[in-house]
Amino acid sequence: MEKYEIGKYIHIVSRQIKRNMDETLNDYHVTGVQSRIIQYIYKKSKEQEVFAKDIEEEFNMRKATIAGIIQLMEANGLIEREAKEEDSRLKRIQLTPKALEIEKVIEEQINCVEKKLINGMKKEEQELFLQFLKKASNNLCH
Repeated sequence: MEKYEIGKYIHIVSRQIKRNMDETLNDYHVTGVQSRIIQYIYKKSKEQEVFAKDIEEEFNMRKATIAGIIQLMEANGLIEREAKEEDSRLKRIQLTPKALEIEKVIEEQINCVEKKLINGMKKEEQELFLQFLKKASNNLCH
């Protein structure tokens, strides 16, 4: 395998995941990225308050990118932002009833895509694959 093939295939798989998620969630007017953020907020908010900074760190995205996504999600009625009493600059992000209604569909779609990704892989291969992806991601951050 040529040394440039890994990045190429990661890019191809990333685009396939995006296309799959976007097509399935199009009826709900939610993109694949927004669906992942909804899923993250849904799960994380059970443990603690969620802020834009948490989303930036979880998805390794820039502040400006997350700000744009959050603004669009808020405009589309998927999330609400509420200022904290002790610091009005900090805005807690919560899902709206609209987002909560489609959360189950999102979870099902994410699970479906994840199953397709690991189809035919043994448990050990799945674990190694995830370790390799995490290591590659970490390598690119430094």
